[in-house]
Amino acid sequence: MANAARMGALAVAGAILAGPYVSARAQEITPNLATSSHVRTRSPSIASVIQQAAERSATFSRLVETINASKSYVYVDEGGCRDSDERGCLVNVTVAGPYRFVFVHVATGKADWDLMGSIGHELRHTVEVIDNPSVTSLRTMRSLYGWIGKHNFRNPNSYETDAAIAAGIAVRDEVPAFIRRGKP
Repeated sequence: MANAARMGALAVAGAILAGPYVSARAQEITPNLATSSHVRTRSPSIASVIQQAAERSATFSRLVETINASKSYVYVDEGGCRDSDERGCLVNVTVAGPYRFVFVHVATGKADWDLMGSIGHELRHTVEVIDNPSVTSLRTMRSLYGWIGKHNFRNPNSYETDAAIAAGIAVRDEVPAFIRRGKP
C-alpha cells in the first residue's frame, strides 16, 4: 500500500517536473467521466461531449475502455493544432514513472456528433501510442507516425492512420444512428 502511494506521488511529481506544458496543465485538469477514467479534460463542454459519445457510440466506448485499462492518461483540451488546420491532433506525450500522459487538442465550434468523431479519431491515435511503449516524448511520437502513418494529403507536416480515420467515421455514424433509434 505504501509503495502504491509512493508511486502515485512520484508520478504526480514527475508530471509536474516534466516541463512547463505539463505542469501548467496538471493543476487545471479534472476528470470528466468517472473518477477512475483515464480520459480527462478541464473543459465542461468537452466533458459533456465525451460522456455522451461514450454512451452513444460503441466504438468510442471501446476506445475509452482500452485507455482506462492502460497506464496512460489522455487530456483532451480545446485548441488548435500547430502548423495545421486539422480538427484535432496529439500535441505531446510525456512520462512520469510508469505512467504516460498524452495531450490532445480538438477544434470545437461544430456539431456535437462531429466533435465526438474528432475526439474518437484522436483517442484511436492515443491507443496507437499506448500500443508502442517506446513512445515517451513528442520526438518518439513523431517517429512512430513516420513509421506507421501516411502523410496527410492536406498537410505534409502531419500523419494519418487508417485506423484513426475508421474510428472517427464509425463514431460519426454511430452517434446519429443512436439518436435516430429514439434513445435519450
